[in-house]
Amino acid sequence: MKRYSGIYEQIYDYENLYEAYLSARRNKTQRSEVLAFTRNLEENLIELQNELIWHTYHAGRYREFYVTDPKKRLIMALPFRDRVVQWAIYRQINHLLDKRYIPTSYACRIGGGTQRAVHQLQQYIRHTPGEVYVLKLDVSKYFYRIDHGVLLGILRRIFKDRELLELLRRIIDDEQGGGLFGIDIESGEREAGVGMPIGNLTSQMFANLYLNEADQYAKHKLHARKYIRYMDDMVIVSNDKAYLRDCWRSMDDFLENRLKLRINRKSTIIKASNGIDFCGHRVWREHIKLRKKAALKMKHRLRWLKRAYARGEVDIQTIAASLTSYFGLLSHCDSYELRKSILNDLVLVRKRKEGNK
Repeated sequence: MKRYSGIYEQIYDYENLYEAYLSARRNKTQRSEVLAFTRNLEENLIELQNELIWHTYHAGRYREFYVTDPKKRLIMALPFRDRVVQWAIYRQINHLLDKRYIPTSYACRIGGGTQRAVHQLQQYIRHTPGEVYVLKLDVSKYFYRIDHGVLLGILRRIFKDRELLELLRRIIDDEQGGGLFGIDIESGEREAGVGMPIGNLTSQMFANLYLNEADQYAKHKLHARKYIRYMDDMVIVSNDKAYLRDCWRSMDDFLENRLKLRINRKSTIIKASNGIDFCGHRVWREHIKLRKKAALKMKHRLRWLKRAYARGEVDIQTIAASLTSYFGLLSHCDSYELRKSILNDLVLVRKRKEGNK
């Protein structure tokens, strides 16, 4: 495929930096660091532009914190000015990378998403004759184990723009930002040369690109016609269980030898008639349900909002927006009883303040 050049100057173009700023601040306009950057917007954008032109740009220090959603993850957040640079890069190269992806790779893509991935899986199950089996492959600690050398090699096959490649290398290796991204969550030990920081826009883009190598191998070497990937979750549908076992072994070898990744213990072959857990849903031939964990998370969030409303900490519009979002998600699966349960539980009462009669 074509190798691209002449991109670096498009990244530091002032108009591109300004559009990147607008994207980076979306839904965050009242945060202190965004307000501070905005107060001297032109000066700050010109400063970034000059740093990129003269190759003096380095990412700032990451702010680190853990979330459990549902498993423990380390989130690493860059300062706002660095998020502007990330958007400037993303705006110029993501669409070029997207051209290389197979149609059934659904993460972080326009026209993708979990709902499309889930419905594609159901269609594959429906249109496979006989007893249907699904091979589920899940990469162990994916974001923390992406190999920098392998990733940079992939990028060099796509871009011949030396200035762009050097900028991407600085972000990936993060020489001055303090990022040792390869981490063992249990022990906290870190490793240089591997891992992408969860929370970066470029990390999502690079992670999708990295496993595109596995997508191409599955489609063109294993001839897996019914293959789907959503980030690091991969499925192959077939009525030939022996073929799926061969695919499992081959994908395991490819991931370990070419991408330096390992498949985790959750990987398995399942009868489709038992229901397939995928992208937060459970999928059968004739119906789709939200997984219990996802439903409980949704209920817990709405109960927290109900209590916050009672304390006067959120308004009715915030709750209505969350409810609309959740019901939009539930409209894609069989969820009548869940929706009824949510509505029955969502009785809003504002507590009286002390001194009010």
